[in-house]
Amino acid sequence: MRGFIFVCLSFIWWCPLVNANQIVYPWRACPAIVSIGQAIDILYDNTIGMSVDSIILEGPYNRVILSVDRVSTGWFEYDTFTKVGVNQQIQVTIPEDTPEELYDLIVKSGDETNISKRSVKVLKAYRNPHRFIHISDPHISRQWVGSPDQGYAKELELLDRFIEVANIIHPEYIIVTGDIIHDYTRFNADSLGWGGVVRSGFDNPPLAEEKYNNYFEGANGFSGVYGFNAPVFSIPGNHDFYGPKSDDYPAKAAQWNRLMGKRVYGFSYLDTRIIGADDYLGDPVIDIPNHAPMSGLQGRMLDSFLHTAGHGKIRIMAQHRPDRVDTAFVDRHKIHILLNGHSHRPHQSFVGSTPTLNIRPGAVCRSGEVAKWKKTLGFFRIFTIDSDTFQYSPPLRFCKNPTAAYDELIMNLTLDFKWDNTGQATFNEARITNDFDIDLPNCNIRFVMAKGKYKVSEGTIYQIIETSEYTVLDVRVDAGAQSSKEVTVTKQ
Repeated sequence: MRGFIFVCLSFIWWCPLVNANQIVYPWRACPAIVSIGQAIDILYDNTIGMSVDSIILEGPYNRVILSVDRVSTGWFEYDTFTKVGVNQQIQVTIPEDTPEELYDLIVKSGDETNISKRSVKVLKAYRNPHRFIHISDPHISRQWVGSPDQGYAKELELLDRFIEVANIIHPEYIIVTGDIIHDYTRFNADSLGWGGVVRSGFDNPPLAEEKYNNYFEGANGFSGVYGFNAPVFSIPGNHDFYGPKSDDYPAKAAQWNRLMGKRVYGFSYLDTRIIGADDYLGDPVIDIPNHAPMSGLQGRMLDSFLHTAGHGKIRIMAQHRPDRVDTAFVDRHKIHILLNGHSHRPHQSFVGSTPTLNIRPGAVCRSGEVAKWKKTLGFFRIFTIDSDTFQYSPPLRFCKNPTAAYDELIMNLTLDFKWDNTGQATFNEARITNDFDIDLPNCNIRFVMAKGKYKVSEGTIYQIIETSEYTVLDVRVDAGAQSSKEVTVTKQ
């Protein structure tokens, strides 16, 4: 997959107010999915002008050094509203023997090392059918626990447990349709998530950087989205800024560029095209007009992506607000699925003449939903794309009691090992318990075993990664609705 960019031969007259992370793509908002043997273009801000020494993919159990195919120097603009860009594009190709994994991308240039965590998903091959998970409105950092400078986002407690469920399902990617953080912070909230002290601004912690760090890195022992074993694509919502005034659109969009990278983008998975739009941060006159959102700059950018990549067989559009739909754009490109959030109650309907499925899952972990949790909280959806058709699940609640304390949450999908899964044993047993009312095919179990050759009692060994200390087996197994499945691994 090759990221869509605009290339300018000379610097533009307007200078951006903020500098982006040195690795801008693949990065936080828009990671990359690439098959072995394919090339990827890295957008890199090499402001110090040093030569690129090495490009590395680093996984939990292996490390891959990539050969640099080409380094292009110039101006590579990735946001047409803020006009921010980088000065280098680095092309690398994924070697044929690279294990399938979600990798950190490391660029070494001169005496600098830049890391884009969990940003490159390498596949042995694209899969048809394939699955993705849709979540929305996590509002990480709306409610803050502890001191301003050493606390954490309350929402992480639910997100951490949802990550356990998602990693068993093992989707190809995850899409989050906005309100990933929150533009104010509540300290000492009441039992319903309201009240307390409300704070916002540039100078009072937590700062915007810490809010986004909570979203990605987690805090206080809880996982952020880097805990998913699938690449996570994030788009902006109305709460996704911190510090700028609500009507300072250049500042809000530039803050997203600095802390997230791409704001509007497209990517492909086999013959599926996915586009991510922004209906809140950009300027409402030239970028996101209220009545025809895709008639501005980002609409032209997404038009160009679909023209360059080709329309494929299934087209998916992700935006935040369900009632700000540009039906002319949706009909012109025959968008099949329109993912959204904003309203926290699950919903589905049809819009336009295609017709386009207009759908949202509910809120996965937002604090402040306690009073109406039965209708809004803990939900996600699974989509299955099969060539030119698709299916989707009802809104699924990942736990039975999302208002309970962290240690008391009762999960609807669990994976338990009989023995420690730390690479010491030559025998182990895993049990997947599926309390959902739907079948879950191709769930993933990663066994970390002592060195050796192994066989399994159920499912298929999809991949083996050999390290100097361990034999790592990825086992795919079907988990039927309302049932358990046991898988035993033994040495041959």
